[in-house]
Amino acid sequence: MRTKLQGGTVVGYNGQSHVLIRDGVVIWEDDQITYVGRDNGQLADRTLNATDRLIIPGLINLHWHGGVRANWRLTSDHGDLQFFGAGFPNTDAGPRGASYAVSEEESEIAATLNVLELLSGGCTTLVEVGGPAGYVSQLVRQVERFGVRAYLGPGYRSASYSRNPHGVVQYDWDEASGREGLEAAREFIQHHDGLSKGRVRGMLFPLQADTCTPELLQATARAAQELDVPVQIHTGQNLMEFHQTLRQYGRTPVELLADAGLLGPRTILGHCIMISGHPQAHYPDGNDLDLIAVAQAHVAHCPVSLARRGMHLHHLSRYLARGINVGLGTDIHPFDLIREMRDAGLVGKVAAESPNAATAREVFNAATLGGAAALGRTDLGRLCPGAKADLAIVNQQALHYGVIRDPIRSLVDCGVASDVETVVVDGEIVMEHRHIPEAPSLSWLLERAQGFAEAYWAAYPQLDWSGRSASEAFTNAFPWAEI
Repeated sequence: MRTKLQGGTVVGYNGQSHVLIRDGVVIWEDDQITYVGRDNGQLADRTLNATDRLIIPGLINLHWHGGVRANWRLTSDHGDLQFFGAGFPNTDAGPRGASYAVSEEESEIAATLNVLELLSGGCTTLVEVGGPAGYVSQLVRQVERFGVRAYLGPGYRSASYSRNPHGVVQYDWDEASGREGLEAAREFIQHHDGLSKGRVRGMLFPLQADTCTPELLQATARAAQELDVPVQIHTGQNLMEFHQTLRQYGRTPVELLADAGLLGPRTILGHCIMISGHPQAHYPDGNDLDLIAVAQAHVAHCPVSLARRGMHLHHLSRYLARGINVGLGTDIHPFDLIREMRDAGLVGKVAAESPNAATAREVFNAATLGGAAALGRTDLGRLCPGAKADLAIVNQQALHYGVIRDPIRSLVDCGVASDVETVVVDGEIVMEHRHIPEAPSLSWLLERAQGFAEAYWAAYPQLDWSGRSASEAFTNAFPWAEI
């Protein structure tokens, strides 16, 4: 079926750059775009009106973590100093052997909420970074149900974090578990890659540079080549990891990956903030940026979650000037990639100490073309003939926009996820005027998710190294009034 979208400002692609087309038209046949430009009179089976709207490529969220994420609701504004700003060890590093079981129903509710939040904000391609196997299986179902595009796989590693009776963090190594996790990931990819008309794709996710042995990294590199899939690994995400690999191997996280043969054009480095030369690392030696650039590896930049921890990339424009491809991700809450563009710009300008850095052009490219390049996809992140018909229609006729001279700068400076009205994936309308077919009641979903979060918080004493309650370990911004 041929569909014609007309009447709005189209962010087209001329083969080298995004371009703005006033009163533009996008025409697609089935799942592929056939024409982008001014109206040339072509007829279609279906015509959509986008008058006074901005038509953008579907956004690519290159790095996010699913689940109810009750643990992340605890750690904002808090942090044990021994973690050097890292957030997740504050809840993940408990007594050795402590764990919290997530039910199949919780995984289903979480996956549904996650996909709906991402889709409703204009994200058409989703890269969930190595969730637990049960959750990832539920995520496949919701991705197929709502028609989005996703790169998925369960995470694995050689070590987990725990704390000893004195509260000091330690690494608990289990290489056999890491190898079993890699084989489970291989099996997942073999069973799921290509499902949903090719919208579900596999990816390998060794979880962190400091929790994977060189042998597991080498095995991952071999498996990625055999399976013909990309890899994403948290690399340089915090100072704890950076100095751990230096102490253990005498190598930075980036050097560790390079030595293992894992640093290459199909590898995405999650965060990649703490590298040699970063002011907070106090490690002026080394050439991590050059290693990444020469290897043609990619960076998944998630400014919001790391800014919460007092850290930042140093800096976006510097990476781009070195020839490093950078995509954009939300990491944890909220899954608002439009806001993430704005914060990438703000953090990038502050880090560079320049108003000319981290421009709207750079961050919009990261959310579209950068993510596509990281995935090796020349048919995503752009609106041009031959590309997939993945797009979003944005309403900028709102008070928070005011007057508009440059719609992309206005989107980056003023936009939010809820400005997205309609989303198309593979030529199919998956959200129209904020309505998503088959989406369950939001109030019901949120009620169920809240219940699962409350259960996690109630169980927190068994997960804390000293038996503290969630309220004792992580105080609220303001106390609840006693009435």
